[in-house]
Amino acid sequence: MEINTGRLRIFPITLDLAQTLMKNSLAFYYQYQLPWNKNWPHDGLKAMLPLYTERLEDRAEEMGFGPWVMMDAAGEHVVGDIGFKGSPDEDGNIEIGYHVVASERNAGYASEAVGELCRWAFTQPGVEGIEAQCDKGNIPSQKVLINNGFSHTGRSQDILVFKKEKARNDHKQNSYKAK
Repeated sequence: MEINTGRLRIFPITLDLAQTLMKNSLAFYYQYQLPWNKNWPHDGLKAMLPLYTERLEDRAEEMGFGPWVMMDAAGEHVVGDIGFKGSPDEDGNIEIGYHVVASERNAGYASEAVGELCRWAFTQPGVEGIEAQCDKGNIPSQKVLINNGFSHTGRSQDILVFKKEKARNDHKQNSYKAK
């Protein structure tokens, strides 16, 4: 399972890859023949990997509903990560999150990845809506969400909540297939 765009290669973190990243992230860079980036994986990803691996061990169908690696299309460096915080809830909602390494920010990678991963998600059974949260001061992230069709739906203190609903008559979304 992999999504390729003009500039990105996006692939889900497998159980083996998650274990590699938890034990020794340098092994990931060696495996993919990439230059080491001390800023990836970031602390947030490191913190959630043990929970994600536990879910994958119990339910293989969780693949895709966890973190994905964003790499440049040529496979020369890590751009960041993107993913979901689990399978759809009882209402068909999932939550998306993303992180672009500092050296790759402001190049449109997050917008590109969010758009493609949302298209993928809406082809999955049970997914009806995608939610996202971001800090009220994170204007670039808010722009990523708004540019990808998310609407501001609420606020909890300094956190803004956004949501995108599955389009009912969007044949482009319904026929999307990851390469």
